[in-house]
Amino acid sequence: MKILFVSTQKNADPSERELYELDFLIDILGYQRSLVDLGILTAAAATPAHIEVQMVDEYVEEIPYDTDADLVALSAKTSCAPQAYAVADRFRAKGKKVVLGGIHGSLRTEEALEHVDYVVKGEADVTWPAFLALFEKGQAPQVMADGGYPPMDAIPIPRWNELPHSSFMFHQLQTTRGCPFMCRFCSVPTISGNTFRFKPIEKIVEEITAFPSPGPIKKMSKPMYIVDDNFLSKVQYTKDLLKALIPMNQAGKVPGFSAETTLNVALDEELLDLLRDAGCQTLIIGFESISEATLLSMDKKVNFCMPFSEGLKRIHDRGIEVMGNFIVGFDTDTLSVFEDTLRFVEENNIVYPFFSILTPMPGTKLHEEFKDAGRLDHTDWSRYDTRHVVMEPKHMTRDQLMDGYCYLYEQAYGSERAVRRLERYWTKVKHRASSSTERLYLDFRLLVSGAMNKGSPAFQGFARSAWTRAKQHGSADLGQFLYCLDSAHFADFLVKYRSADYAAHAALFLNPPEVEPEEAPQPSSSGPQPELIQLGKKQWESDRTKKRSAGARV
Repeated sequence: MKILFVSTQKNADPSERELYELDFLIDILGYQRSLVDLGILTAAAATPAHIEVQMVDEYVEEIPYDTDADLVALSAKTSCAPQAYAVADRFRAKGKKVVLGGIHGSLRTEEALEHVDYVVKGEADVTWPAFLALFEKGQAPQVMADGGYPPMDAIPIPRWNELPHSSFMFHQLQTTRGCPFMCRFCSVPTISGNTFRFKPIEKIVEEITAFPSPGPIKKMSKPMYIVDDNFLSKVQYTKDLLKALIPMNQAGKVPGFSAETTLNVALDEELLDLLRDAGCQTLIIGFESISEATLLSMDKKVNFCMPFSEGLKRIHDRGIEVMGNFIVGFDTDTLSVFEDTLRFVEENNIVYPFFSILTPMPGTKLHEEFKDAGRLDHTDWSRYDTRHVVMEPKHMTRDQLMDGYCYLYEQAYGSERAVRRLERYWTKVKHRASSSTERLYLDFRLLVSGAMNKGSPAFQGFARSAWTRAKQHGSADLGQFLYCLDSAHFADFLVKYRSADYAAHAALFLNPPEVEPEEAPQPSSSGPQPELIQLGKKQWESDRTKKRSAGARV
């Protein structure tokens, strides 16, 4: 028996792009894709040894529709489902059996079965081998029931060598699954459970050791991305893991890494020191919003553990850079949210702000609320990618929200204020400046890739000017600059999504109209009466932040 695993593209149209794919940057550095599909690689590793496995990533090579495989296996998150369905339809037209796993098929099983023969629900590490045993006997069910949440020591090491590893920019590692925080916009607890599960540390060390070598040149530009939804799961576990990584980092056996976490990582000074010593280069922090009312409305109370600026300073003092995640479009957001967020980013030296449009994803409380209120525009899942407006906002029009999103990226990455933010960072914040060797290598890669000739004439002019300016800064981190330039290229791509009133809307963002004071009802667990929170109050002005921060210092 033979299985063909296919990792499909998100967009059928090659002119489209997603920021997380880092299209501009990977072209410069000589990669073909930023991230491999870790779920499919893990499912392939869980496949019994007697079954032949072939893997194809559509970003890297063409899909072999004339395959001799007995079964085609696909996986898809929500925004990728339409393309996965199209691929499945084409295989089935040729008489092939197709099975789908992943988040979307688990949440929208009946819909998926219109395009595939089978759906394996939930985490497939244990149910996948059981499904295959039934398939070989001709007894596979249309829907393989969710097998619960397997222990992390049962998760196999991904089958790295089935794909050309040097084609992908990041090494990837998963240390935990699940999340106890029940944020209204997030489906992780629905899919992976509302408690943390931990991979044994010795297994993590084994997994890192098993990373294929990208070669001596690409090793310089191939970091590790820890894909956990919250790397700070259980503090002692995280500390023990970091202590195991420190000697590996000192021996050059673990790449510099990035990890997603919540702001409370900054409460523990020892933890921050361990992150630095283990090789953490970037912490990805879900600020989501600087508004007290918005944070409470999304049930993100963990973000009141300390003032944002204090947490950021503690992280920066270790030489760790921050990617800050922000969402716009909540019912508590007014037209002031765009400039308020940009000013916060600039004042706190956040190198990589990542902006998203509020998207009520299937499997979340938010989706059900918007659906019940008749505020969802459609279920074209390809647009549920956090860069399209798919719902009716409360305090702005759909065009204003879309233009605000474009404005955030333009100002944060493709403008003079963006260059000044980086120059301030290189002057004021502890960081590692590029060596002369790195400068020569990146200059060479820019030349051979032709990157400065991509995008609109306006982008090309900005990119050349900004690159020259960055190289003149004696303490510049030019790798960091290229990441930001990738986002500037994304901002250039977004120009086509601006409305005809973009200039007028941008003027409104700079000088938003006065809004009558309004109190927003917040969910309350202490009684039936909703709590009223004043719109406009910032996280650091909240009594919650002041009380919890004071308590943390005692």
